[in-house]
Amino acid sequence: MKKLLIFLSLIIAIYLIGLLALNSHTVQDRILNVGLKNILSNSEPFLDKEDSLKVVVCGSRSPLPSPGRAESCVLVEAGDDIYIFDMGNGSVNNLQEFQVPWTNVKAVLITHMHSDHMADLPDAHLQSWIQGRNSPLMVYGPEGINLVTKGFELAYSADYQYRNEHHGDEILPMSVSGFNAVEIIDNELIPNDTPGLEILPFVVDHHPVNSAFGFKISYKGRTVVISGDTIHDGSVQKYSQDIDLLVHSAISIDIVERMRKVAPTPQFNKILFDIQDYHTKIDEAGEIARDANVKHLLIYHSIPTPRNKIMEDVFFRPIEGVFDEYSLSDDGTRVIMPVGNNEIVIDKIN
Repeated sequence: MKKLLIFLSLIIAIYLIGLLALNSHTVQDRILNVGLKNILSNSEPFLDKEDSLKVVVCGSRSPLPSPGRAESCVLVEAGDDIYIFDMGNGSVNNLQEFQVPWTNVKAVLITHMHSDHMADLPDAHLQSWIQGRNSPLMVYGPEGINLVTKGFELAYSADYQYRNEHHGDEILPMSVSGFNAVEIIDNELIPNDTPGLEILPFVVDHHPVNSAFGFKISYKGRTVVISGDTIHDGSVQKYSQDIDLLVHSAISIDIVERMRKVAPTPQFNKILFDIQDYHTKIDEAGEIARDANVKHLLIYHSIPTPRNKIMEDVFFRPIEGVFDEYSLSDDGTRVIMPVGNNEIVIDKIN
């Protein structure tokens, strides 16, 4: 009993000493300095040492709210070069958290002109400018992309000027501010300087959006298709034959209909009804992957994004027995496809 009391007294003494130490300015300063160093230094480089085609989901949700998730954004890394497909709200914060080197970002490609796919373009412009971009931010998009980027430039013109005046041309030169926007042409390869890389846009059906694209990315024998938002009209399946990875948006009609029954307003009820006719159903996404002989199906821009295990199980019920090699993406989901073999590694950036 005496030994137990001595032991407990020792534990309490250590605890009290720890509390007192944490209140010491010297100890607080040391802890803070170490923490700031860990936050600002890239202890785990984002770029892979091995040559691979890598996909990172930097935004996994649709416009329907889902805590902890950003809107649509998919990063593709080929070798050391990075291309980002869509830039929805919250995605740039994720890219910063992942410590993506903006100097390696060669272009942003927009699938279509819905706000949840391009709202963070101004933040992408700022962060890449701060990190030393040496030319205006390259943006490829559908017809009208020039109007979007010119609108952002006009809206942020004062911001560009203030930052330039504050930090100077050496840090934020006005000569590289703004965007270089180029309209995508169906089935015409996106120009790039990455050896072995091809980015092929193809038209998808997202009516009434009159110009929407999916993308097939090929790099040294590894392939991925990003669907963008679309119905199942055969386009994605056509370009997905025998690919390694299909990143596809999908809707659960079951869950959306349940949401309509408890919708708080007639307007929200109407929106939930309308969105059902221009997105691919989850079972259709499975059928596309099965019929195209896709190795793995990764669901993103899920409508609605499951918030728990039960919701996820209900979301994927229609795909049971259709296609087995699938997973639901989260912000930070990473798929690595090394060059030279058929391996597919799926993990998550912490």
